[in-house]
Amino acid sequence: MNKIIAIITCIFLTFTGCSSVKSSGNQLNKQDDKKEVSSKVDNLQNQNDIADKIPVLMYHHIMEPNHIKEMKQEQNSSVISNIQFEEQMKFLHDNGFYVATLHELKEFIEGKKELPKKTVVITFDDGYLSNVTYAYPILKKYDFKATIFMIGTYMFGDTAEYDFKKLQFLKLKDLNKYKDVFSFESHTYDLHRLNDNNEGLLIASSKKDVLNDITKNKELLGAKYLAYPFGKRNPSAIKALKETNHEMAFTIENGYVTKDSNKIYELPRFGILPDTSMEEFKKIVLIKK
Repeated sequence: MNKIIAIITCIFLTFTGCSSVKSSGNQLNKQDDKKEVSSKVDNLQNQNDIADKIPVLMYHHIMEPNHIKEMKQEQNSSVISNIQFEEQMKFLHDNGFYVATLHELKEFIEGKKELPKKTVVITFDDGYLSNVTYAYPILKKYDFKATIFMIGTYMFGDTAEYDFKKLQFLKLKDLNKYKDVFSFESHTYDLHRLNDNNEGLLIASSKKDVLNDITKNKELLGAKYLAYPFGKRNPSAIKALKETNHEMAFTIENGYVTKDSNKIYELPRFGILPDTSMEEFKKIVLIKK
């Protein structure tokens, strides 16, 4: 677990340009959760074709291979190449996978919706500009949906052209441009940090501060779901999510989401890293009964 947390932390430490900007009070109109359901979902009749568990994939930052090399990011496990991401998405498309939204995943957990055996969910953490620079056109090409868990404090300021030499974040005022592919959920407003004791601020802060923070991001984004910064949570954090009407929350621990999950506030995800080979990727998504 500490290794995974270190991997996610290092992306903030190896680039520059990550200063926080205070909220302007703007609010994003929430994307309609309704989605046209494909025939492969409507026509589920054979029990063997119905999913009983679903992998949620977790990505972070995307760069071109030559940019990764130039910025000496080969050892940064939160950075994958656009080539690798394209190969994975092409595999899903060519092999008939259904990419579900988080709303559909929640209905699956609650037993309200059946999904095909070959179903995945795609998520990104932090809200990097690279997500729309590289992932957006690839996902759009294959008609896939995905979710970005946004850090609120980075969502303000001027929109800038993508520059691989800087660590840049999506801006709140630009999110509507990408809602045909992405939904935007919460990664806390300003608690994506560790204190001097290596404790995540979501679990180290006072109840009042936690409630204020997650409520602020929830209102900015119209968010229903949250991904824990560094995967760190405790019973108090989970209670705060319930009190603020968050409906699901995600960890960074490997595992499948199952029906009737009794841990809807501790759902697992598979981190997809640069050293995740295609064989390993296939093993994650091609679930054997």
